[in-house]
Amino acid sequence: MQRIVVVGAGQAGASCVAKLRAEGFTGAITLIGEEHAPPYQRPPLSKAYLLGDMALERLYLRPMEYYAEAGIDLMLDTTVQAIDRTDQRVIASGHAIAYDALVLATGSVPRRLPASIGGNLDGVHVVRTLKDVDDMAPEIVPGRRALIVGGGYIGLEAAAVCRKKGLDVTLIEMADRILARVACPETSGWFRALHESHGVKVLEGVGLTCLNGVDGKVVGAILSDMSEHPYD
Repeated sequence: MQRIVVVGAGQAGASCVAKLRAEGFTGAITLIGEEHAPPYQRPPLSKAYLLGDMALERLYLRPMEYYAEAGIDLMLDTTVQAIDRTDQRVIASGHAIAYDALVLATGSVPRRLPASIGGNLDGVHVVRTLKDVDDMAPEIVPGRRALIVGGGYIGLEAAAVCRKKGLDVTLIEMADRILARVACPETSGWFRALHESHGVKVLEGVGLTCLNGVDGKVVGAILSDMSEHPYD
């Protein structure tokens, strides 16, 4: 029996295995993911889920029982250490899984700030996985001060959620305008005005020089314009 192994249980991996079954593939399918949750949609993480308006199960692309019913071996909490192309095996969390065809759908990971400028301080978060947002959620408390680094869609969504939750929010964008890579200047200006009307302080053409910490916890930042500000 032919076996297909898909590495990466994100939307691409989940769509791949579902399509294989829908198109009549009857062989063995294994879907490997390093996260604890089954495949889920990521866009709501920085919006409805972070706000508490979307339950965890509603993030799932398909209910858990689908994978068993479709004959898909879903391996969660599993990390791939190596691919043996000679013997056609994936080495994952100590197990060797044979394959006839291998699909890599691993997606991307955020580039974290270097430790030398405070990237490893408590209170510094990235937005990519369910765990990232779960770790961040307890810190989204009214009256606290949040610095959002990056004026793309995710940064703007995070800024909007923080303002809605009652935080003091500053968003910095190193380019000369927010959404510079995906929108025309008029659209960027419209979204800047919208966020500012809700109390977000938007600083364009400003980068991050370093984060300041006390006892391992972030307490502020020095920006590229040499201004220094307190942040939680």
